[in-house]
Amino acid sequence: MKTCIALLSVLITGIGFSQQKDSLNTKNPRFIVKMTHGMANSVEFDFTRSQWDKMTPGFDIPDSLTTSLNGKDINDNNYSTSANQYYMFSFSLINGSAKQPGRKFLATTTFHLGYGPELRAEKRWYHENRQIIDTLTSSQNGMEYYVYGNRNQTIAKRYTSRSIVFGIGQHIATNPARLFQFETGFDALCMMSILSETRASYLDSYQVEGIAENGPGFGYPQPLLNESRAETFSSNFIMGILMRVPLEMSFKLSRKSPVASRMRIGAELNPGLATVFTGGLITTNFNMTGGMNFRFAF
Repeated sequence: MKTCIALLSVLITGIGFSQQKDSLNTKNPRFIVKMTHGMANSVEFDFTRSQWDKMTPGFDIPDSLTTSLNGKDINDNNYSTSANQYYMFSFSLINGSAKQPGRKFLATTTFHLGYGPELRAEKRWYHENRQIIDTLTSSQNGMEYYVYGNRNQTIAKRYTSRSIVFGIGQHIATNPARLFQFETGFDALCMMSILSETRASYLDSYQVEGIAENGPGFGYPQPLLNESRAETFSSNFIMGILMRVPLEMSFKLSRKSPVASRMRIGAELNPGLATVFTGGLITTNFNMTGGMNFRFAF
């Protein structure tokens, strides 16, 4: 819906210019506006243990949940922004617009403002204590079977937020008079999270294992440890930097119409690096965005 509204506004602007066909035929474009709707892949980041505790009061992580019976760390991490949509508005100044006629390239300074995608970091701590509580002897073959009491404690935390992106770039494109145009360059973007929240959950469960389904499981003591609770907290924003190289191919909607010849539809890929700052940690990883765009030069 947001994309449709934005594209409609650009088209209305184009219709306004269509009332001045004579001036469009003679006036060199000085600016370009572009709307992009695309998808972004994962941006990996994490928080320190103290930061997780600070964001989720009442769900502090005890030492018993960070070390397994064999002494190894047993936390599990998942980070993802996969398959999330974003919207980007770009406004470009054509460098040397007065001298553009006759040139075989187009240079622009571009300003970006975007919304999305979602930022998400998940982490889980758990501890399993499995002990023998009884030994059963078969009356048929004399074999011994162990009965286990298994206590499992788990704390899971998930940080989510939307993001806004703004920045500047320098682009160069092939001849704008041609039907097809290739564009590349360099963008430096700042990313800030908004509408941030962290959800924490706690589970403490106990099970008796190693007896038949119809066996006397009820005869073993089972402490009332089946406890679970969850709570959602508002969180502070995080910041990041995106450095990317745009790669775009577009085509103009008309060769003859003074209005449609200034409109282009394109497809873009933007490989780059994303660096996220979360207080005690700095994480840098490869990032890729891509989508479709509509632009109008005036």
